[in-house]
Amino acid sequence: LEQVSYMRQDASVECGTDDHDSIKNLAIGFIVLWPAGSLVLFTSLLAACYKPLKKKTRTALTRATRFLHREYVLTYYWWEALELARKLVLTGAVLLIPEERAFLRLVVATLVCVCYSVVIAIVRPYIRVEDDVLAVATSLVLLLFFLGANWTTVFLGIEERYQGANPADVLGFGSLNGIVDTMIVLVVFALVVFLIGAVVAARRVAKVPTVRLVSTKQPPELSIGMGLTWHLFNSHIWSTGQDAVKVIKGELLQLLPGVKIFLDVDDLEDIGALEEYIQ
Repeated sequence: LEQVSYMRQDASVECGTDDHDSIKNLAIGFIVLWPAGSLVLFTSLLAACYKPLKKKTRTALTRATRFLHREYVLTYYWWEALELARKLVLTGAVLLIPEERAFLRLVVATLVCVCYSVVIAIVRPYIRVEDDVLAVATSLVLLLFFLGANWTTVFLGIEERYQGANPADVLGFGSLNGIVDTMIVLVVFALVVFLIGAVVAARRVAKVPTVRLVSTKQPPELSIGMGLTWHLFNSHIWSTGQDAVKVIKGELLQLLPGVKIFLDVDDLEDIGALEEYIQ
């Protein structure tokens, strides 16, 4: 007897026919479009925001894409695209590796987590210190889960392929329960340590004398209108006020990180162009 297969969602379509092939090709196209398209879209939007963000100029595009860059420092405003790429690799790209090489999937995912954990701990891309700490913590916890999966796979492989072999001779664990219990303890310990670290970091930052919004308890997001270069123009009499406004500028820079203040002794390149700066 000839075996005939049909689609689960539509029993009128026979597998292997032209109709089935067209549906399958369309599905593959959408599967490819989502990860690649979303990454290209996010990267393109962030690239278009580079100049306005660098000049701290608020435009319609920067306002519409704030969810992509508002949590990151200006140097790493593109970090959301990298974060998306990491998620796509861990949840999709590793599945392109054949199932019979499942252990290789775990190895690739583990290496990605290791590299990401090291990079995010070094660059600290978030504006808030506690976000940096939590990002490192979650990345480390994910790494521990993958390491646990690696050990579990090796343990089961030894038991399955080498009859009579004791996995404890290789891994140091005599049962799967020992691996699971160890990973749970390590994860809980890591979470507790990083939670304490986040609280300490947040309290330390809160003690720094800065102007903060009552609603969010965070420093305000400073932006500059179209055609403007500075947030504040310090005007003074050269003979008597130069030292005073220098101190004022220094204090404001501490209270409002990121503020752009014009002071002639720092920013005036040509005394004859002073009127242009005022305009």
